[in-house]
Amino acid sequence: MEINIGVIAVGVLLAVLYLLPSYLAFTRGVKDRWLVLVINLFFGASLIGWGVALYLVLRKPSRGAVAAAE
Repeated sequence: MEINIGVIAVGVLLAVLYLLPSYLAFTRGVKDRWLVLVINLFFGASLIGWGVALYLVLRKPSRGAVAAAE
């Protein structure tokens, strides 16, 4: 059986893109990072679920959350 490096590389690239919202949520310290992870894992295969997870990561925090962090 021959292993095709191109197929493996594409698979790894797709996995990284699929989990990008979760990675960003944890590295940015988003308040609802576990929610983003669950949405990303279970609904990310549909582009709508992936978009929702990405939106939750990239939205601006509320003013109350910014004031509490300072």
